[in-house]
Amino acid sequence: MMRTRSARHSRPATTLALTLATATGLLGLAGCAGQDAEDKPTVRTRQGSSSCKGPRAPEAKDAVEVALAHIDKVAQERFRHVYTGLRVDHDGRALILYRIPDAAFDRVACRGIPENVSVRLRATTASQAELEALKDRIADDMKRWDGEFAIRTIDAAEEGHVMVGVDKPEVAEPLLRKTYGDLVTTEYVDRPQLDRS
Repeated sequence: MMRTRSARHSRPATTLALTLATATGLLGLAGCAGQDAEDKPTVRTRQGSSSCKGPRAPEAKDAVEVALAHIDKVAQERFRHVYTGLRVDHDGRALILYRIPDAAFDRVACRGIPENVSVRLRATTASQAELEALKDRIADDMKRWDGEFAIRTIDAAEEGHVMVGVDKPEVAEPLLRKTYGDLVTTEYVDRPQLDRS
């Protein structure tokens, strides 16, 4: 940067040429950096839902299964505390990953999949382990509700809640949510599918 107009700068044309060349080089480097950033998976979790594509070379076949195996592996080995569930969209060549938002999990999940598969990230408030524990707790209490309503199914849903099938949802849901919390939802199921013994 020129601090004075000293006569020592006797070759202004050369200085200008070097300055332009340096600026052009810096712009080129910035462009390459931007291109590299675009090649990496982009994850935006603060809005509650986003998506990413992996950087691995595309798989000619079974790409969805490759991505599914990768995410399931890292979820079970390192991120059980935030992993909730996974759904597959074969037609859209996509996986829908439900998890408690976690930047490290998002990065690892997205960077290990083929670029011809996308991952749609969905935010939840409970892990699969927590939902399974809640499911077991409700199952253990089934007989508690005799005379009020009948529990016929209990499932831990990938979306981050426990779905309880009952004969009277309008009666059961407020009682179950009061007892077990807001992660419980109900639906009508006409026939028993659980062993009450």
